[in-house]
Amino acid sequence: MKESLLILAATLAMVSCGGNAQQKAATAGTQQTTAAAPDMHNAETSLDYLGVYKGTLPAADCPGIETTLTLAPDGSYALHLKYIDRDSEFDEKGAFTVKENLLTLTPSEGGQPQYYKVEENRLRRLDAEKQPVTGALADNYVLQKTTE
Repeated sequence: MKESLLILAATLAMVSCGGNAQQKAATAGTQQTTAAAPDMHNAETSLDYLGVYKGTLPAADCPGIETTLTLAPDGSYALHLKYIDRDSEFDEKGAFTVKENLLTLTPSEGGQPQYYKVEENRLRRLDAEKQPVTGALADNYVLQKTTE
């Protein structure tokens, strides 16, 4: 009788340990699946892109264009352009959208949209084909976020 109880206890111990191993294996498989999920971070969901950006963009016929771009929480923007060494200033208003890392400015009075790549605390001006400007002046097509 004692021998039967001992065998029964040993069998129960082995079964309970085996079941726990199966549960651990299933949990480990779930964790691996979760870890393999794609990274969904982009400018639209991860960066604080609202605010004021400033910089001097290159120009063909003057030393540069002092640029101030304000992105408001309501989806509107205000763009102020001042041509250096000239008596020319322009203001533009419109709506903006951000999809993934692409900021699109759409003027309210018509005209061509402008494109920027949203980066950490800065905007990089893109060309009409939504590609970064290349060449010697490529680093000058960046607006830095200010604390205004």
